[in-house]
Amino acid sequence: MSVYKPAKSKVFHFDFQFKGHRYHGSTGCAARRDAERYEADYRRKVALGETAKPTITVSEACSTWQAMVGDAKASKATTLYQLGYLIAGLGGSTMLHDLTFRAVQDFAARRRAKVSDSSVNREIQLLRRVVRWTEPRGYEIPALDWGRLLYSEPQERVRELSADEEARLFAALPDNLKPLVEFAILSGQRKSEIVSLRWSDVDLHGQRASVSVKGGGKHKFPLSPRMVAIIKAQPKVCPQVFTYVCTRRAPRRADRPARIVGERYPFSKQGWNRQWRKALEDAGIEDYRFHDNRHTAATRNLRSSGNLKGVSKLLGHSNVQTTARYAHALEDDVRAMLFATESRIIPEADRDETANPIEKRA
Repeated sequence: MSVYKPAKSKVFHFDFQFKGHRYHGSTGCAARRDAERYEADYRRKVALGETAKPTITVSEACSTWQAMVGDAKASKATTLYQLGYLIAGLGGSTMLHDLTFRAVQDFAARRRAKVSDSSVNREIQLLRRVVRWTEPRGYEIPALDWGRLLYSEPQERVRELSADEEARLFAALPDNLKPLVEFAILSGQRKSEIVSLRWSDVDLHGQRASVSVKGGGKHKFPLSPRMVAIIKAQPKVCPQVFTYVCTRRAPRRADRPARIVGERYPFSKQGWNRQWRKALEDAGIEDYRFHDNRHTAATRNLRSSGNLKGVSKLLGHSNVQTTARYAHALEDDVRAMLFATESRIIPEADRDETANPIEKRA
């Protein structure tokens, strides 16, 4: 017999395999003899093909899903580290069907203390996909109210830099930051990806580059002629493409050598935030973050091309639905087209009542 009492449990559990499938669960019995009878009866049901279903651990379910489904997706690197958090947080050896609403809710609360609500929701949604993929394969699964496990998310805004704001911004930016910011507006890549861009990641002849993304993967994107010119103009003094000229001496630290005035060094992820904020203040630009350069690139490219899938490729989104929030750029253009068409049909005397809604919003 294969009954045992887990640590801190008052009742015995059973665990056995039959024809390559694993069966596991609680007997609900505090006495070993009763637990052995329960397990014997359960084995008989399995052998007769009755209602008993094979079981699978959280780790086995997640790993199987990744191998069969996740590895074939563009988001492979993302799902790998998300599954890692799920396995560590829920317990890899926990049987999938033993997951309770409380256990998953507690996991979500612990993750919420470290990451955003949207990140927690993506992990819970991934767990739901794993469970739903596992069910038709005959395994016992938990019955969870998935909707109640998700946190409400504010709709992400899309802030675009206007042409006038862009001119004022570049007039206020220090020379060190201008190439970095212009490349961000043109490429739509994230701040951390741009400052870590290396010469070895750039193919100037082929006009393409690759950046390191979350989860350790790589995202490749084409370079426009202006983006190539920006990169070519950067002094090749270290592995990183974008560097700045030191204006203030800094002592050696554990994470970096001493800084010498007049020498060039690679940008850190946050060390130049003060210069960025000051430029925005001097330019009179409010409610604009560095990440909004990515929004600006997406909106401008979508407006000029109408190609939502192309913009999704540029940004490295694994799902085009993520890019769809920039669709307002297309809606405004369609609205302007409708107004232009209407203005040719509606009599001049009636046009005051059909003012361009885009102009009204402005």
